[in-house]
Amino acid sequence: MGSVALFGGPAPNDTAESVYGTWAVAHAHIACAYLPVSAHGQPPIAPVYLLLSGGIAAIARIGHSVAFPSTATLGPGCDQALTAINHWSIHAGALDPTAWIGCVGWLALMVGVVVWLRASGRGRCGWEPATLLVLACLPPVWECVQLAFHPQDLLAMGFALSAMACACRGRWIGAGILIALAILTQQFALLVAVPLFVLAPANRRVSYAGAALATGVLTGLPFLVMSGGHALRAITLGTIREGPSIGGTVLWELHLYGAPQVLLSRVAPIVASLALSWWVSRRLGPSALVPATLISVVALSLGLRLVFEQNMFAYYFMALAVSLILVDVARGYLRSSTVAWLVAVVLVFSALRGPSFESLGLRGYTRTLDPLPLLTLALVLMLLRAPRGGGTRNLLPWLGVAVCALLTWPGHGPPYGLASVAWFWQVVLVVSGMVLAAGPLLAEMRQRETEPHSHDVESVPVAV
Repeated sequence: MGSVALFGGPAPNDTAESVYGTWAVAHAHIACAYLPVSAHGQPPIAPVYLLLSGGIAAIARIGHSVAFPSTATLGPGCDQALTAINHWSIHAGALDPTAWIGCVGWLALMVGVVVWLRASGRGRCGWEPATLLVLACLPPVWECVQLAFHPQDLLAMGFALSAMACACRGRWIGAGILIALAILTQQFALLVAVPLFVLAPANRRVSYAGAALATGVLTGLPFLVMSGGHALRAITLGTIREGPSIGGTVLWELHLYGAPQVLLSRVAPIVASLALSWWVSRRLGPSALVPATLISVVALSLGLRLVFEQNMFAYYFMALAVSLILVDVARGYLRSSTVAWLVAVVLVFSALRGPSFESLGLRGYTRTLDPLPLLTLALVLMLLRAPRGGGTRNLLPWLGVAVCALLTWPGHGPPYGLASVAWFWQVVLVVSGMVLAAGPLLAEMRQRETEPHSHDVESVPVAV
């Protein structure tokens, strides 16, 4: 919350995706929670965050000094709802306090991280506060509220981590309930649900899937019925926009719209996650549910979303960044390459952001991050690590940071600006992030291959 406040408070952009639904739920007009996309140009979000934020707005009595529009004013089928609710919010001053509710997403992420750390054996010690502090200061995390208003991403990640913790403890009904809530918060949680289902013991998949289905029906069905089916798009596709977008990614450069765009950006990552999980299950068997291994699989799965995205913003990297930090924490040390990758993400997107965001109240944030301190840090660490050996493994990550600093130097970027080569940065950052996620997983596989008989020996009963 301090980071959000320091750089200008919650972002006004993309608030239309959630605030109208929040106000409708807070005043018991659930039928108007899902206005048509054509009404304000932004697709509404899935229902769980609306339930949470609407409840908080009702308890806090946000905007109650002005009467909320009546059913007659909202019009039949809520066809006048946008104009009426917008007029009410201006007179009631409801937007700013409603936007601050987005910080509740951090609380959910915090709980999810703590629960996962304790399930992995890294909780109730120094790792717990240290991990939370690092995540709270990580720009891709707090920018989900400050740069673009997507607190549902934080909420979904919190639910997903809690579901993974339940899975590691063998509590598959709890895992199913939590993963359903995550999916009904943000569609990318399917990339966590799929690995959990594939890696679950065969006799627990029914309870996991059944609990998820029951939770999904009980939570989502009222919104589907009362919104006339408009909520289905938000649940299944997320906030994807049809047609051309600001893009810049590899997928965007292919100029695919309509069904091909949806299939590649939403269905392809799930299919790839399914194949990845099946391969890991075949190689590792039940040991794939060890927390350190499971978080590596999930990090790779979440990285697949970035491979097929049509847009690229810093907050898109939140889920992968959180997962990579937890991959290292699960193994008891923070890799220098992970730190370098996080620095590169912040550096690149500070430059990619461009002057169009200066009007959003960022107080000069886009111009204050000078590449010189990061370039100096990279060069110093390269000099310190060179005598330790390890070849390019020790030097390459920070060499990458130095190159990023030079390429993003003010006034010395590519001739058409960094935004014109966003696809290049997508390839560099996503591929390197997935390599970081895959490293520990492949090491675990190699270790099992070199100890083929260890499990057989342990399974032999000892005569007493």
